[in-house]
Amino acid sequence: MSKKENVEHINTKIASGFEKIEKKLAEAKNIAELFEFLCQGIETEFKVPFVWLTLTNVAAVAPVIEAVKSSEVLNQRLNVIKPEIFNDFFPAGLKPVLINKNLKQYYKLFPASRKYFAKSLALVPFKVNHIIAGSWNNGDASPERYAPDMETTLLQNLSQALSIRLKELITA
Repeated sequence: MSKKENVEHINTKIASGFEKIEKKLAEAKNIAELFEFLCQGIETEFKVPFVWLTLTNVAAVAPVIEAVKSSEVLNQRLNVIKPEIFNDFFPAGLKPVLINKNLKQYYKLFPASRKYFAKSLALVPFKVNHIIAGSWNNGDASPERYAPDMETTLLQNLSQALSIRLKELITA
């Protein structure tokens, strides 16, 4: 297999993993299940060791916070923070942030009950209706896993699918 064919094979496999997760999100019957499917899907499809949620404590996000807290799978993977703090980490709005240096400032996004030995992070914001509600966060012990110059289109697409499905479940 040539180098080009190998890269194409890897890219196809990654895209397939995102498609599997997106299909599973469409099957979620409630908000807790939606985020359980997301976290478990990211861990399984991409072997990401640390996946958690950071949500903003604004009224529009309250039903999401309550649903996540009610889940035995998710309640230890949640951090709720003020929107001002959250917005400092996402100056480009809904664009994912990939980092592998100077992570200390991002510890504010980590759940209080869990600490992760992360050397690189993928922080993926999502919205509830038209409000940025929070982020799902991927952490890895390898500093090479996520880097600022990596492509984030597939993460953005999954974030958009998550936001759409979340809106459907809230209004149902």
